[in-house]
Amino acid sequence: MMRMRFVALIVVVALVFITRAEDYTLRATKYHPGMGGAGWVTASGARIDNNKLKKYEIRWVALSHDMFRECGFRLGDTIEVESERVTALNGLWIVKDKMGPRLKRRIDFLLPKGDNYRFTAPTTVTIRKKQASPPPQPAVDE
Repeated sequence: MMRMRFVALIVVVALVFITRAEDYTLRATKYHPGMGGAGWVTASGARIDNNKLKKYEIRWVALSHDMFRECGFRLGDTIEVESERVTALNGLWIVKDKMGPRLKRRIDFLLPKGDNYRFTAPTTVTIRKKQASPPPQPAVDE
C-alpha cells in the first residue's frame, strides 16, 4: 500500500511540472459585438447576450490564430489576465473567439459599447492558461 501511495505522489508531482502554466505577453485591444465585422456569435458557437455583456457578466476574449497554433490554446480555455495599465482586465476570462488570421500575439476583449474599463488605446497584457484542478485521487485502504 505504501508503494501505491508513493507512485501516486510521483504521478501528481510529474503532472504539476508537465502542466506548468506559461506566461505570454500580448498586445491587447477590445471589440464590441455587431460592429466592424464582429457578429453576435463567436467562433466557439456561443451567442453573445448583450444584456449580460452590458452588466459585465460575460468575460470573453478572442485570441490571434498563432496563440492556438503555436501555444496550444483552445476555445473554451480559461485564462488569467494581468494588466498594469487597465486593471479592470485583471482576472479570469474565457477564450470564446478567434481574431483574424493575419494578427500575431494579440488578444481582443469583448466589452460592451461605452464600457467603463478606461481602455482607450491598445495596451500590453500578460496571460496564462488557468490549469484545471487535478482529478481527485481515490482513497487507498491501509
